[in-house]
Amino acid sequence: MSEKGVRQCEAGTVLFREGEEGNRMYVIKSGKVRLSKKIHDDEVVIEDLGAGEFCGELAMLGNAKRPATAVVIEDASVIQVQTEQFEGMIRGNTDIALRMLKKLTQRLTEAQYRVTNLMLRTNTARVLHQLRAEQDRAGGGPTPIPDDLADALAVEVGEIKKVLAQLVRDELITIDRKGHFQIVDPVSYDRYLKYLELHDRYSYQ
Repeated sequence: MSEKGVRQCEAGTVLFREGEEGNRMYVIKSGKVRLSKKIHDDEVVIEDLGAGEFCGELAMLGNAKRPATAVVIEDASVIQVQTEQFEGMIRGNTDIALRMLKKLTQRLTEAQYRVTNLMLRTNTARVLHQLRAEQDRAGGGPTPIPDDLADALAVEVGEIKKVLAQLVRDELITIDRKGHFQIVDPVSYDRYLKYLELHDRYSYQ
C-alpha cells in the first residue's frame, strides 16, 4: 500500500467510537492504540495494540457498528484501509485472512471474559476472577500481576491494593518482591471464587 494511506496521529486521537458505523480499518505501523468498551457505567480497556496489529475490521464485516472505541495512547502512524481494499486483501491472501480470523477469535473470547468479569459486583470477586485467568494463561507458577489490572477491571488502584493485601492475609495468594503472585491452594481459591459469584448473583437480583 502506498504512503498516501498512512495517517500520523498524536496521542489522544480518537480513530473511531463505539456505536459508529465504519468503512475503514487501521493497521498500526508504530505507536500504540487502546481499545475500550462501555459496560454499564464503566469504560473498560479491552486491549492495547502496537506495531503490526490492527483494529476496526469488525465494522466492515456485515456493516456492523463499531463494537469498541479506539484511541491513540502513544503517537502513532497508522495505515487506513478502506472497505474495498479490505475485501480485496481477504480474497487475495489466505495468510492475511487466517491471521485476522485468529485475532477476531482472540478478541471475542477476551471480550466475553471481560463481560463475565464485570457482571461480578464486588471488587474482590473481580480481582479473584482475573488473577485466576492470568495464572491459567501462564501455566501456573509465579505470575506477574498485570500493570493494567485496575483499568481492566474498572476498579481504583487503591482498592486493587487493598483487595490484594486481603487475599495475602487470607492465605489465598502469595506475592513476591517482583510483584508476581501465586495461588496457594487452587481448590480452596476456586471454591471461594464460586461462593462470591453465587453471592453476587443472588444478592443483587
